Order: sequence, then structure tokens, then C-alpha cells
Amino acid sequence: MDLIACEHCGKMVNPRSMYCPFCGGRAQTGQVISSPLCPRCGTALECQKKNDIEIDACPGCRGLWLDRGEFNIVTAESTVYREEKLTGEYSRPGQTEKVEYIPCARCGKLMTRKNFGKISGVIIDECASHGVWLDSGELEKIRHFILDGGLEKEQFREIEQNRQELREVAQQVDDLAFSHKLIHFWNWKRWFF
Repeated sequence: MDLIACEHCGKMVNPRSMYCPFCGGRAQTGQVISSPLCPRCGTALECQKKNDIEIDACPGCRGLWLDRGEFNIVTAESTVYREEKLTGEYSRPGQTEKVEYIPCARCGKLMTRKNFGKISGVIIDECASHGVWLDSGELEKIRHFILDGGLEKEQFREIEQNRQELREVAQQVDDLAFSHKLIHFWNWKRWFF
């Protein structure tokens, strides 16, 4: 495999690495498209400013492109709880009939599909390097999920799962300690010599 020089420190690294193992610098992730297109309908995205955040929106299908930092800010609990105009209860969306992988609006590579918060039912399209594509209405569903305490429910579920795993590990350690005591109690050298 051919190595390439890190643009930050100059050392030779694997071209597939996202970060340089020597300096920690982020590698370029290929050519970034300067004027992004909607991955659903191919229309040029328009830049909109919401609460000091620039969001690329599709005028056709009303989808949204959020860069990684923008998505983290918009879906942060503190941001969602501060906004008071969200009303109504969260209801988990139904399954979509067709699974379709779409290209990233920035690099053109296919994005992965991910269930936001693991239990929300809102399937988002995510590029690991650039950001997130949200179809029309998905941002509101995510924000309602957060307001309804969905992130806390997932955190409690993970805590309970970790507790159960710790109990199982503790039981295995107890069994191993008991076996170890038995082996040392029946030390054959002590009995024969």
C-alpha cells in the first residue's frame, strides 16, 4: 500500500486514515463540493441562517444539510430546552417502506443511516466526515424526541444494561475465585509430600 505524507507533520501515513497517528491532525477527506446539491432531488442547496447557525436547505424537498458542528448545536439539549415554540407530544414515526442510501452533499460518498438516539425511530443520513442530512420534518421530530426526555430514556437504558453486564462479570469473577481456592486447597504436593 502506498503511503502519503501528512499535510500537518509530513510523516508518511495510510491514505485511509482520518487522523494522523503521529500528530493527530485531521486528514483531508477527498474533494469537498463547494456548492452542495440536495442528495434527494439534485437541487442546489440554499444557505439559511437560524439562530446564528448556517443551515443548507433544499427549496424543493425541504430537506436540511447540517455540518457536524451545526447538527451538534441544533440537537443539544440546552438548545432544544431553551426554545419554547415546540409544542405537542413526540410520537415515534412509522417504518419507511424503502431503504435508500444517499450521497453526502459535501463529498458525494454514500452516507450511513442511523437511528437518532438509538431509540427515536428518526432515521438520519450521516457522513462520518462532513455532517448529517435530514429529510423534511426530521429536525422537528428529533427536537420533540429530546423535549420528551428521549435522550434520558436512552441513557437510563444504557446504564441498566451496563449494570446487568457488571453483575454478570462479578458472578464470573466470583466463580473464578471459588475455583482458584479449590485448586489451592487440593494442592496435590501438600497431600503427597
